Amino acid sequence: MEYIKKNVSLVLGMAIPVLMIIFVAGSIYLPGLFIQPRFNFLYATGGDNYYYNGGQQYVVQNGVLVQNEKKNQPPTGTITESRLFLYDVTRDESREISFDEARGMNLNSNLVSPDDFEVVPGGRGGGIFPFDFNSGVDYNARYVQGHNVSKKINWVRSSGTYYYNDFHFLGWIKQ
Repeated sequence: MEYIKKNVSLVLGMAIPVLMIIFVAGSIYLPGLFIQPRFNFLYATGGDNYYYNGGQQYVVQNGVLVQNEKKNQPPTGTITESRLFLYDVTRDESREISFDEARGMNLNSNLVSPDDFEVVPGGRGGGIFPFDFNSGVDYNARYVQGHNVSKKINWVRSSGTYYYNDFHFLGWIKQ
């Protein structure tokens, strides 16, 4: 205790950087604990890919999921069948659903949810050497982002496909 009294300036000089680190870390991570998205969403994987633009295409028209056959079919064996998934934001998990189940949902196809969140792709980085932030970037990752909070989602990829655009956001499920 006497050492602290003798070296108050030294103790303060050591404590201020530690308190600043705690403050900055708290301001970054604490909002994510209290601000959570409320709306689940529907997405599709497979079937559509950048190169062939073939297979089944799902679109939302007037709040209902519609299935359109595309006219340009790729060569056999180049794409997988489209699959539909419901993403539960509270449980952070995807569940495969049938087209009939998805067709019965009331969907909002806006990119931004009613509570101001959106699904964005990974791979955002940049910088100038030696501060290049692209190393280790997963371009296939997807995030739910909004209110200065970003959370990586666990989404199911189509088996056998490794296309950047394998994820197709369809709409937010209206409650």
